[in-house]
Amino acid sequence: MPVVRSLIENERVNAALAWLVACSIVVAAVATVLRGSFLWATLATVIVALALVPPIVRRDALVMVPWEVLTVAAIPIWVRLYGTLPIAGFLTVSAIALLVTVELDAFTPIEMSPRFSVAFVVLATMAVAGLWVIAQWVSDVVLATSFLTTKGELMWDLVYATAFGGLAAVLFVVYFHRHDTASEGRRGRSGDPS
Repeated sequence: MPVVRSLIENERVNAALAWLVACSIVVAAVATVLRGSFLWATLATVIVALALVPPIVRRDALVMVPWEVLTVAAIPIWVRLYGTLPIAGFLTVSAIALLVTVELDAFTPIEMSPRFSVAFVVLATMAVAGLWVIAQWVSDVVLATSFLTTKGELMWDLVYATAFGGLAAVLFVVYFHRHDTASEGRRGRSGDPS
């Protein structure tokens, strides 16, 4: 599978796949708005906005987050189009935290140790989950929806979001460890020290 691996790690292929996923999220956001689910459309818009930060800041359309990470963030949005999935909100919240962590690690001088990155993803997930709860409350007050029914349900939602944040953190560490190991192997074979 070296040919497949080299194709996937190619910057142009990654950018093309990431742009395709981002466009599909935009389509899902529009469809979600047409169905009247504005909170989910907002989440989809946040994911696309986060995905567009690196190419806008670097002024290069080839500088995109890894398409695999963007796909993980997009799956709950796509699933939501065809029905409800009780864990979709938790997956989306943890995926947003994962996306932020990947961008910080990949596109800034910030280097995260595996332990710190796990803690960061979990804490970022908890923060995004808190914002999500506030958005649901505002929706309940302003739009007369009924997202938040009981305090117990709210607390369990936050517990589940934290658990999915832990899962996202493990995925982050495994994903970047695999890519760091692969790039070190390529550097060693090519004799390039950088």
